[in-house]
Amino acid sequence: MKIKQILSVVKLNGRLQLAEPTVKIILMLIPLIMTPFMLPAAKIQLVAQGYTHANGSEQVIPGLAVLLSFFSIQLIIQMFFDETTWNTWDRQQVSATSLGEIITGKVLIAYLIQFVQISVVLLLSVWLFHFHLNGSWPAFIVVIMAFSAALTFFGTLLVSWTHSANIAISLSNLLGMLMAGLGGSLSPTSTFPHWAKVLAKIDPAYWALSAIKKISLDHAGLTTINQSLVVLLIMACIFGTFSLIGFNYRPLKEGNN
Repeated sequence: MKIKQILSVVKLNGRLQLAEPTVKIILMLIPLIMTPFMLPAAKIQLVAQGYTHANGSEQVIPGLAVLLSFFSIQLIIQMFFDETTWNTWDRQQVSATSLGEIITGKVLIAYLIQFVQISVVLLLSVWLFHFHLNGSWPAFIVVIMAFSAALTFFGTLLVSWTHSANIAISLSNLLGMLMAGLGGSLSPTSTFPHWAKVLAKIDPAYWALSAIKKISLDHAGLTTINQSLVVLLIMACIFGTFSLIGFNYRPLKEGNN
């Protein structure tokens, strides 16, 4: 792969994403609008668990930020399928840019979308809702990076194995809601029935939120959350591998929308 070609793809797709930021802004506003209504109940739950100094944001903010991330997968999907709508996907591949370079460039932009959106929500929450960590900020950032990677490759996985943007987006919304809920975005996994707790172990949202809870409430650092990080990275690798298989097995077609 040529770095120059990859950077060209990154630059082009970055401009395209910045040209129409409305959907991204709306997706970032959703968790911020929902938070005030959920804080009182979350505070009661955390205080009952022994976190007497919690204000509820420690549970609500990460959960809604993770939920936002799953909804943002549709932006990744649309970024790929727009190329087929514009009939530019195959044209790029007969240019000096290879398929691998095109995919790599788009994946990098998709990753930045995920990471920036969730980071903005969390940073604004520090100011708006007094969301603070009693653990390690570096550990927190690493968790967000690993989770963003897992979701980015999950999005490319849906792109590579579906026949249209409509199907891929519908699946991302359905699976996203399921995975966000199962991972503990809307309620603590400790309240789940046994079968749900078992299924949660194969959900990246579960591992991300488990790590964030330890950092925000239990003074955790990198060494405490290393298991969650390893699992998230393994999931990212699995999603990425199957994405590559999908792109080679069933290439996107021009005009496939």
